[in-house]
Order: sequence, then C-alpha cells, then structure tokens
Amino acid sequence: ANYNIGFLFASGPFRLEAGKRERFSLALAYGADLGELRTAVHTVQQIYNANYQFAVPPALPTAHAEGGDHYVRLSWDDVAERSIDPVSHVNDFEGYRIYRSTDPEFRDPRLITNGRGNPLPVNGKPIAQFDLVDERRGYSKETVDGVAYYLGDETGIQHVWTDNTAVNGQQYYYAVTAYDFGSPADVPDSLKFYPSENAISLSHTPRGGLILPQNAVAVRPNPKVQGFVPAAADTADHGAGRGTGDVRVRVVDSNEVPQDHLFAVSFVTPDSDSIRATTYVLRDSTTHTHLFAHGHDVDGAGVGPVGSGLLPIVKNPVETVVDEAHTGYDPGSPTNTRLTVTYDKTLDPNFRRPGYPDDITITFDDVVRDTSIVAGSYAQAKPAKFIVTAHTPAGDRQLDFRFKDVDNDGTLSRPGDRGDNIDILTFANTATRDSQSTWRVQLDTLGQGARGPIVPPRKGDVFQIRLTRPLSSDDVYTFSTRAQRVDASLARVEWSAKPYVVPNPYVGAAAFEPERFAVSGRGDRRMEFRSIPLNAVIRIYTVRGELVRALRQDGSNNGFVAWDLRTKDNLDVAPGLYVYHVEATGLGDFVGKFAVIK
Repeated sequence: ANYNIGFLFASGPFRLEAGKRERFSLALAYGADLGELRTAVHTVQQIYNANYQFAVPPALPTAHAEGGDHYVRLSWDDVAERSIDPVSHVNDFEGYRIYRSTDPEFRDPRLITNGRGNPLPVNGKPIAQFDLVDERRGYSKETVDGVAYYLGDETGIQHVWTDNTAVNGQQYYYAVTAYDFGSPADVPDSLKFYPSENAISLSHTPRGGLILPQNAVAVRPNPKVQGFVPAAADTADHGAGRGTGDVRVRVVDSNEVPQDHLFAVSFVTPDSDSIRATTYVLRDSTTHTHLFAHGHDVDGAGVGPVGSGLLPIVKNPVETVVDEAHTGYDPGSPTNTRLTVTYDKTLDPNFRRPGYPDDITITFDDVVRDTSIVAGSYAQAKPAKFIVTAHTPAGDRQLDFRFKDVDNDGTLSRPGDRGDNIDILTFANTATRDSQSTWRVQLDTLGQGARGPIVPPRKGDVFQIRLTRPLSSDDVYTFSTRAQRVDASLARVEWSAKPYVVPNPYVGAAAFEPERFAVSGRGDRRMEFRSIPLNAVIRIYTVRGELVRALRQDGSNNGFVAWDLRTKDNLDVAPGLYVYHVEATGLGDFVGKFAVIK
C-alpha cells in the first residue's frame, strides 16, 4: 500500500491586506456514493454555520480489563455520567455500550448498514449495553439514512461487566463507549439531533504497534500462573460515625489493586440537615488521592463506580428506625412492663436536628425529676418521675417531652390509647424553639397477662431506646488491600495440573494467531504452552534431541508462554514431532510432545 499521501488545498482569488488575518476552514468529506458524499458535505456545512457548536458525546470513559481462564472482566469509571452537552446545556448521558473484536480495527461488530445497504460510520453492534432507567428506551425517533439509534432496555447503569464467552488464547479488543439520548423532548422537530456516541479511535505505529485510546483495552484470556493468589481487600472497618449500614469491598481487577494501601469510604449527604447519605467517595489514604467522588449505588446492588480495581458495595438504610432487638429495659429493672416506641412522622425522618437521630435513655425514679411541656388542652405541665436523655456525639443532652398522665402518678401506669404516654420532643428550629413530637413511648400490653398485674416503672428502671440510622456524612469506613501474588506452596499443590500445548497438533494455523500488519508472507504463527509455573524454562527438541528453542516464563502472572514456531536461529520450524521439557525450579520437571503439520 502507498502511505505517501499528500493533500493540496486551493481557493479562488481574494485580497489579503497587510497585517490582515484570514482564517481557513477545511473539511474532508467521504461517502460510499455521490448521495452519501452530498449528505456529508451538507452536515459539515451545518457544523460550520453553527460556528462548530454541535452535539458531542459524553466524556470518554477509562476502561480496564483483567483476563482469566475463559473470561475477561471489564471495569470503567463514571466520568461520562456528568457530561453537559454544549448545545442543549443539559446532562444528556444515557448509557454505555461494550464492543468486542478480534481485530484492532473493530470490524467484527460492524454489521449495521444504512437504508441503502452502505456501511454506517458507527461502532456497530455491541456485545453488551447498559442504560439509565429514565423512560427512554427502544429506538430513537431521530434517524440517519433510515437507521434509528437503540437507546437500551432500561437495564440500569453498571461499571463492571464480565465476558464469559471468551476463548483462551484469543487476542480480544474491547471498547467501552458512552452515549447520550440526543435532543431533549422539548426541542422543536426542526432542531432535533441524533444521539451521539464515543468513537473507538485506535491507531498503529509504523512498526505495527498498537496505540489504544483510554476507552479500549487489549487482553488475551488464559489461566493464571500456578500458585496465583488474586488481590484482596480486608473487611471494611467502621472507623467513624454511628450509621448502621453495610460496606463491603469487591476486587474486580487484581491488576490494579496496590499492596498494603489504606483506603477510606466516606459519605456525602444532599445538605447539612439531611441524615441519609446519597453518595459516597473512595479515597486512597496512602497516596492521598480521590479515586471517585460520585458513588450513587447506596442500595447494595454492586453497580457503582470502580477505583484501583475495587468496587465498594454500599447498602444504606432508608431512614432511622427503632432497633427492636436492643431497645428495652436494662437487665435487673424491677418493672414487669414493656414499652413500645413509635416515630411521629410530623417531621421528615431524614431531617437532622438536636436530639435526633440519637439513642435515648429514660431513667425512672420514685421522686419527681422533671416537668413536661404544656401542649394546649392535650397535655398540661405534669411533674414526671423520670428524665429523658439523648446521647449525642457532643455529649448527653436532656430532652423536653409532653406527658399524658391519666392518674397523676408521675409514671407510665395506664395502658391503651387513652392511657399514659410520653411524647419526646425535638426542635425543628432551635432559634424559635419550635418543638415537635418525635418519639411516642407508651405501655405495651401484649403478653402482660402472663407477666401479672402492671408494676409501673420506678426507681431502678432504665429504658434504652436504641436506633438503627442510615450512614451519613459522619461515617467513614477504612480497609487495606493486598496485591496479587504467587504463592510457592500453592504452586506445588497445583503442579499436578501438568503443562500442555495448544493447539496440538498445529495444523497450518491457530485460530488465535495475530493479524498481519504491513508484513509480507503469512504473518506470525503462534502456539502456546499452558499451565506453566513462574519463571519456568521450556526447551523444545527434535526427536533426535537437537535443541530447537528455549523459552522462559516472563515472571508475570500469565500461566502461558507463546512460541512463534521459529528456531533459535530465527528460522521456521519444519513439520514433524517435537519434544518439550519444562523445568520448574522447586516444583520439578515435565516432558511432553506435540506435532506440527503444515
């Protein structure tokens, strides 16, 4: 092929005065036929007329990949989800598409043509697609040359995907692209535009090397080296805060996990008065870097963003509730009553205020300890033989309450809706002292018959109200990581899975051989020795005992060694039967054979 290509640009005559500057706009327009060429020119003219303000796809994701035995696992960041379109000025992100190909030009998925049968300048058919649950599904209303864009099936967004159909030894190229939904619904039909998607822009070096963009990866799945131990994250420690959610950490890419790093998961609430966090942040405390700051999966679905090969799985309770298992009287309390505690939903249960959401202790006595707050005709100021204390992060705080005391004995002794109750108050506005009932405490008659006549709470009775509360901005979880490694003792156990050769016999070619690039002849051949231990040496001999080639496992975690079917003198091997010897230090030796048939 002739790569010496030059372009010559010309224009008609025009005046260029001294000191004057003229700007030139150039366009290269292509088309499969004259009609497509005219369409391309028309599109370019529209872009020029709009001063180059045209719809663009979301920001390009950054993808990572880990290959293993018959699988490839992809992970990517969430930067595309916060993109603002320069034309519509809205966040029009809609989803992700994943493409797989066995050639770097991504020709495999390009199965889509326009209405006239010509190839479309699109990425093609994805192997997987994830889109927002936002009532935008199916095909777009806008079309290009008779082809609509498929917006998805309301699957929900995720940031990890595993290809379990990968064939060991095959070189795969994967790309993760982000796309938008096109023009908003309120845009006039004359101004509507087609959904935009990231391009897959790979390029070659003159020597055949491959330059991948950040959203594409090349990976060859194969078993790991014997004794391989994947990266791991320790159990997350709840280092700060009182939230009762759950944080676990899943390793999705062992290649990215660092050794002995300390990570922290912190939480962000929508505003300072909110209790429940709606986003979380992952930070590498060892390097003092934020890996992501917009984790939104607080339902424990495992679809949040990934950082350093780590996927935090956060499950956050919806609201503060009474912890029934740990709420009750202290052991040894004289009373035989039970109390129920219910939340008064006058105020939003997610509204943070002094005394809420704090654990509370009601301490009963035989003498008056406090006086209730007046509440019109409902409850007069009553002497109370108890005090109510909230255990706040800043220290204990005595709370006000309303007290309905039917028999005026200063404690809870009359059950039922018309009986005694305590309404514990908190203040929605501390400046105006606007108090609101928060918790109602009253006698629970269930099972009282078996406990005997009511013995009201008195001195020595202490009732604890314990709460389970959502994770908030006060909470921090920390965990440490261990990088992937090779364990010598485990390798000795796995040595029983002896090395083998693929393909065996080699007949003319192997399905996973690399593509030719700017070379003459048939291109590189490839065989693989698999189940190879770390740093093992492979020696290939003819049946006469002549050394053909010596290969060495490169010290990586890959459990295979590739051979290009060339001798130590860089000559093609002859057809025939060959013997190979694997020398694995500390494990032993193995001898096998394979055939080459051209």
